[in-house]
Amino acid sequence: MRVFAFVACFALLGTFLRPEASLAQPNGTQAVAAAPGVSSAPADLEPTPIPPTFYSLNQLGDHLHAVRWELSIVGAAIVIVGLKDWDWGNTSGFQTIEEGWFSKNTRHGGMDKIGHSFSTYVIADILTDRIRANASNPAGAPITAALVAFGIMGLVETVDGFTGRHRFSREDIVANGVGALFSVFRNSIPGMREKLDWRIMYTPASFERPGITGDNGILPPYERQRYIMALKGSGFETLKDTPLRYAELHVGFDARGFEEKERELGYPIERSFYVGVGLNLNEVLFGTGPNPNFARYRDTLPGWAARKTLEYVQVPYTSVYYENRFSTVRRVGTTFAD
Repeated sequence: MRVFAFVACFALLGTFLRPEASLAQPNGTQAVAAAPGVSSAPADLEPTPIPPTFYSLNQLGDHLHAVRWELSIVGAAIVIVGLKDWDWGNTSGFQTIEEGWFSKNTRHGGMDKIGHSFSTYVIADILTDRIRANASNPAGAPITAALVAFGIMGLVETVDGFTGRHRFSREDIVANGVGALFSVFRNSIPGMREKLDWRIMYTPASFERPGITGDNGILPPYERQRYIMALKGSGFETLKDTPLRYAELHVGFDARGFEEKERELGYPIERSFYVGVGLNLNEVLFGTGPNPNFARYRDTLPGWAARKTLEYVQVPYTSVYYENRFSTVRRVGTTFAD
């Protein structure tokens, strides 16, 4: 459930901080504007040295300075949510727990592990954008962002170890690493951001069984979440000028029947994969196609905030799925039966 805290935190961040054009040019050199009346440099002068492409501690320091305000906001938001929803105020001795991954005997059927990966990815992805916008040398931005996001989530997990409610989980640390690596992958391979999104959908009550309406807290419970990978037609050159630019291919996962309320209602344990097609709302609202939309506002503050939100959140009723319940376990008393 932590993921919604981070998404909300960055939505708030976007209200105050808008990404500007990067100071560095795509080839790694910096643009220098010629003064009026001054002729350009002779062609035989040495070209401006290109900064080294390998990663260094100097780059790390530059990148951290570029996102110092973002990190302050993130840290404050995490502390507030931790004290309110994660029982951080009730300290105890450091404890660890073996939570497992996706089996029927785990607490959340793996939804918490995907939530950790997704939260780390969201933090790293947005920090990558901010570093590229503000750092004097943005080369290696995905690496810095991934390291910082992994460190933040690792610190959160360490603090959990001092609360009797959650405890420290090695599986969560591994899941955080997966999310950080996915962000590096998506932000380092040319064209991948345009082709692939990882999203969460907070499923409405009509998607769930009777009685599963969620808790009264700020964050949605696991039984109302679904995670989706979306392959976007708009990211492919051959489809950009066709109606297929509005279409997406989806693969999703959720787990049901693991939470206390579901157990009380006697619902079976189920883990499901989904395949389907969806509507690319970013392309519909902000794409450059012939249909009228809000494309001229895409680089305004509201437009940027909306586009980033739609990269991470799947709006219900904008996709259709075929569900494959690959594991169903019926409850018989307090035991399981296949």
